[in-house]
Amino acid sequence: MNEARKQAGLDRISAAMGRFRVLIGRRVIGRLALANVAPSLDISDLEALTLVPAQPGRDDPRHVEGEVSVGDIARQLRVDPSRASRLVAGLVEQGYLIRAVSQEDARRAVLQRTEAGDRIFSEIRRVKLDMIAEILAEWPEERVTAFAEGFEAFTLALEVRMTTAQGQPEPAAADAKAARG
Repeated sequence: MNEARKQAGLDRISAAMGRFRVLIGRRVIGRLALANVAPSLDISDLEALTLVPAQPGRDDPRHVEGEVSVGDIARQLRVDPSRASRLVAGLVEQGYLIRAVSQEDARRAVLQRTEAGDRIFSEIRRVKLDMIAEILAEWPEERVTAFAEGFEAFTLALEVRMTTAQGQPEPAAADAKAARG
């Protein structure tokens, strides 16, 4: 690729990222999903809920491995522990999460989604996937595949760059991507 075409591509990506940032900043997909499925929940509740695995023995469409604590939620959402604790307390009170004892360390409390939490999570995921499918409906399969691979790789690289720049360990997504080869 010549330098002029490469620069034009970088400029287009930069402009699209600006527009995408505005949409993501407004959390349009999450807000639409919540409005359709769980209007009583806030976008922060949704973000916390998506970080927590289903209870053992139940299907989890994200195949979340390991255990999640309130501290993990605080780190992932980049909020202080007291804010994460209030978020979790509200989700427990509403019946979407439960606190359980860690199987790795009985002194540690971990979180799991309840059946109600799984239903909300599945419905929100369905709304999100339906929206993406609608947007990409006219795209040929090859373009969807190329976009998915490129977008995932770009997002992972950005996530790694941002977390290492902030002195944090690399995200779990990097481990998952590395395991896939």
